[in-house]
Amino acid sequence: MATDFVTISLSQTGTYCFRNNACLSHPNLLSRAFIKAAFGTTCLVALLSDKELIVANVGDSRGVLCDKNGNAIPLSHDHKPYQLKERKRIKKAGGFISFNGSWRVQGILAMSRSLGDYPLKNLNVVVPDPDIMSFDLDKLQPEFMILASDGLWDTFSNEEAVRFIRDRLDEPHFGAKSIVLQSFYRGCPDNITVMVVKFKGKFPVK
Repeated sequence: MATDFVTISLSQTGTYCFRNNACLSHPNLLSRAFIKAAFGTTCLVALLSDKELIVANVGDSRGVLCDKNGNAIPLSHDHKPYQLKERKRIKKAGGFISFNGSWRVQGILAMSRSLGDYPLKNLNVVVPDPDIMSFDLDKLQPEFMILASDGLWDTFSNEEAVRFIRDRLDEPHFGAKSIVLQSFYRGCPDNITVMVVKFKGKFPVK
């Protein structure tokens, strides 16, 4: 399945990073790894084959796909402490959640699964276990998908983001730069990283 994609990131300092059809190699990823760090990160991975899309996520970065009819199809589900399944797991491990601007594990972390965050991992209240979902591309006949950090989703719903990008696919960055700026203008104080993947394949009509 052929695709084009672009990644736009706006940090808290206001700096941009543009990556067109970027390739992140295994050695590059390893060289940036932080071993036993007190801080952590989310992870969102999309594996594309000719007829299937597999998405794995840890944390609150999120994937959304636009199908042939313009519908927003969730590709992942955020791991938030207030979710019943996550609350039960945290409580069973001897932890707690409390509200500090948002619901947080041990009053600290606003997501219940992550990579890193070893002080909380050592307590078994935060885990790195991914959720994995698969999607039939022949059925969905996608136009594009959005993979983005939680900064975008703090200011856009899935449906809003799909409508916004769909109207801007002819822009140089498939609307990624525009939606990052719009999220920033709406007051998001967090990192905003957005990848838009535009599908170029023709799907058979069944």
